[in-house]
Amino acid sequence: MSQRSDNSRADNSYDFVRFCAASAVLFSHHFDLVGRPEPQVPGLGWDFGEFGVAVFFCLSGFLICRSLQRSNDWAAFAAARILRIFPNLAFVLAATSLVTLAWYRNASHLIDHIDYVAGNLAMFVRGVSMVIPGVFIDALRTTVNEPLWTLPYELWMYVALFALFLAGARRSGAAVIAATAGFALFWSLSPWFGEVDIGPLESRDLLRLGTCFLAGASLAVLWPALGRRPLALGGGGLAALVLLNLVPADMVARPLIVACALAACVIGLGQARTMRWFSRGGDASYGIYVFAWPVQQFSLLLIGSFWLSLATAFAVTVAIGYATWYGFERRAMAHRGAFAEWIRSPLRLRRASGVRPR
Repeated sequence: MSQRSDNSRADNSYDFVRFCAASAVLFSHHFDLVGRPEPQVPGLGWDFGEFGVAVFFCLSGFLICRSLQRSNDWAAFAAARILRIFPNLAFVLAATSLVTLAWYRNASHLIDHIDYVAGNLAMFVRGVSMVIPGVFIDALRTTVNEPLWTLPYELWMYVALFALFLAGARRSGAAVIAATAGFALFWSLSPWFGEVDIGPLESRDLLRLGTCFLAGASLAVLWPALGRRPLALGGGGLAALVLLNLVPADMVARPLIVACALAACVIGLGQARTMRWFSRGGDASYGIYVFAWPVQQFSLLLIGSFWLSLATAFAVTVAIGYATWYGFERRAMAHRGAFAEWIRSPLRLRRASGVRPR
């Protein structure tokens, strides 16, 4: 199978995998929002929210690495990532701020609503703002949109992987595999050295999510050998996840085994064409992920039943996810070539004028 068809949405079930991962996060968070323990995934020690996020990172690492294997054009890479992340992020921030401002008649905190939007557009360097004074004060959890905390980790892993390719990973892949092992090792040792802040990122979350992302990238590096039988690879990953109960929880290699097994399971089984028809509807997963929490907050406030509020929030969030996909996500991504040229243009002008970039 060619690299082009690997990433073609018509040739695999990855859109379905992403949809399931976003749904798992929504499902898990609904328990958290009412003060109940989030359901655990057997054998992993993760709740379904953590599991869904890990699935996203494994798949993202694989697909981003495959993209970089075809081209490490920095402008095209930046354009695709910016257009994928920021339009929907800006929309959910603005929409949530406006709706909560009106709902809570919170004009006295108008500046806080504005700062919530502006500050979170810069979350990748300053961290995520989760609270607006006066908003969701009648809910158990006062946070406006807690799942957004993962976005800086994803963006910085994009940057890290691109840097590895510039360092020569495109030729051998050794740097990617070594980085995966290094992240996993530090993840396993993180209880010993405690929590360390790295700019807007926290070390334990960076190591956990980074290991999953790089495990997916490592699988992309090894894909010419492993990708010949993707379903067998996926089945082996699933079996390894099931057998994790036999691995001691404090075993140093356990994080690496978990991440690699999950990546193999997600990417291998996702290569099956069984659910490729799901892609005809588009990819609503990002919209579901970024809108779920505020929709669930309102659903719980308006509906007394836990399960009915969950079903209602799921239906509304899925509708929003598809609406944002067709409304502007897909359209924005269609302009990534032109946007890449726009990014390059200042550098080209400086070169044409004889001015060297500093």
